[in-house]
Amino acid sequence: MGEESKEIYEVVVKNGTVIDPSQGIHEVKDVAISEGRIVDVRKGINASNARYVIDASGMIVTPGLVDIHVHCCFGIAHLAIDPELTCLAKGTTTVLDAGSTGELNFMGFKRYVIKNARTRIFALLNIESLGMIEYFREKQKWPSLITGRDEMFINIEGTLETIKRNRDVILGIKWAHHSVKGVKLAREAADQAGCLLMAENHHQPETIRYMKKGDIITHLYHGLRMEQHDGLLDEDGKVQPEFFDAVKRGVIMDVGHGARSFRWPVAEKGIEQGIRPDTISTDLHVNSFNGPVYDMPTTMSKFLHLGLSLEEVVRASTARPAEAIRKQDMIGTLKPGACGDVTVLKLLEGKFPLFDVENEGRICKQRLVAIRVIRNGEIVF
Repeated sequence: MGEESKEIYEVVVKNGTVIDPSQGIHEVKDVAISEGRIVDVRKGINASNARYVIDASGMIVTPGLVDIHVHCCFGIAHLAIDPELTCLAKGTTTVLDAGSTGELNFMGFKRYVIKNARTRIFALLNIESLGMIEYFREKQKWPSLITGRDEMFINIEGTLETIKRNRDVILGIKWAHHSVKGVKLAREAADQAGCLLMAENHHQPETIRYMKKGDIITHLYHGLRMEQHDGLLDEDGKVQPEFFDAVKRGVIMDVGHGARSFRWPVAEKGIEQGIRPDTISTDLHVNSFNGPVYDMPTTMSKFLHLGLSLEEVVRASTARPAEAIRKQDMIGTLKPGACGDVTVLKLLEGKFPLFDVENEGRICKQRLVAIRVIRNGEIVF
């Protein structure tokens, strides 16, 4: 006891219900942070010498939330949001930018956003050299030139060189929503680079056949019908069998809510038939952050309503996405030595109308909101 009283911590979070699926923890404990790292998780930590003490009584304490589908190259591409206000302030300490930029404009993103943000930002490099520039402003006609012309806007050699020079930040390749030829080229590039591939849930079931163990299918529960069988369900509302095959071989199923990619009926049918999300993500961008997405805790709340347990929801928002991007030893966990990222959440009980992308609502009995956010031992919000 005498030794413990001398311990000096930057932050101690006291008396909260700690949920850390990476360690199988779900009980009232304290969390101590020193020098930007988690140093202790247990009951009765002596916080008398702590610089800051947060009383989390009645709250849920989790590892900092990890969102693997956002668009946050703020000021570089029109579709991007401010990662500080839209992600970090709402409990998300680590994000993965899902292909906002390509090999021709990634360096501006890295230099002016990633290096200056308090939010920890990793990136997927879009297989298209200019990234998602077609999401610019209304009444622009030139974006139509891109559609169906993947071979003109993809440079595998340049993509591989950019990945090679930026492996500290770039974790994989993103294919968005153009032709199947783009999926093939993205697969080729990912294999040569030895990195993961994230693909949007379109041109199914052909697209998913290109996905390997550790790759990610995002926009899992969209209701779009670009083609007859575009997405998770067939015309009879049944999960396409290729999705079960993909789950068996280790393809990661990601939510990627966004402004067009989450429908209550699709999620309900998909989960009922056994396709549950491995990772919960927001697809936050300029057209989704003011609704229907709002933030990570709101998206998590929708999956509480869909029948996932609180621990499942936290796992899909911390440990599992950290594993998906192969950073499980540094984020998504409260293990001693991991980054000192902590999110304190309040689970509200009541009647909360939450809406999908077609403005169809469900009355949810629970809603999560972020109360405190700690990033590398610093209380940021």
